[in-house]
Amino acid sequence: MNKIKLLIAVIAVLVISNGILLFMHLNRPNPKGEGPKDYIIEKLHFDTQQAKIYERTIHQHRKAIHENEQEMNQLRNALYRQLESPVDSSKIDSVLSLIALQQEKAERINYNHFLEIKRICKPEQLKDFNGLTQEIAQLFSPHKRK
Repeated sequence: MNKIKLLIAVIAVLVISNGILLFMHLNRPNPKGEGPKDYIIEKLHFDTQQAKIYERTIHQHRKAIHENEQEMNQLRNALYRQLESPVDSSKIDSVLSLIALQQEKAERINYNHFLEIKRICKPEQLKDFNGLTQEIAQLFSPHKRK
């Protein structure tokens, strides 16, 4: 009987400690605020007006990226539908070329987004913007996104 009571006590302690750790993890503040948006606003020391303009550029950027992703997904579907047929290298190469063009378009959308951010900056903020350019790839890499 003592072994059973000991096991029950150990299990209870483990369940309680896991619950506490989960609660602490879910309630910890995000050190970068809500993500790249807040980090960029803070890093570039945007005032209220600049932050509002930046919010509008984010909306336009997200819309353009979303549309590009939809087009890219249609092309990916077309590519993988080729698996249902005998291999036709010319069709596959054609679809792959179109996918590559969409990827290039996505990079241009992103690049132009940062040009817009640069335009929002005041002259004294450009040094901070130039520092930010060293972090852009890491800031928006897929494994860092929420």
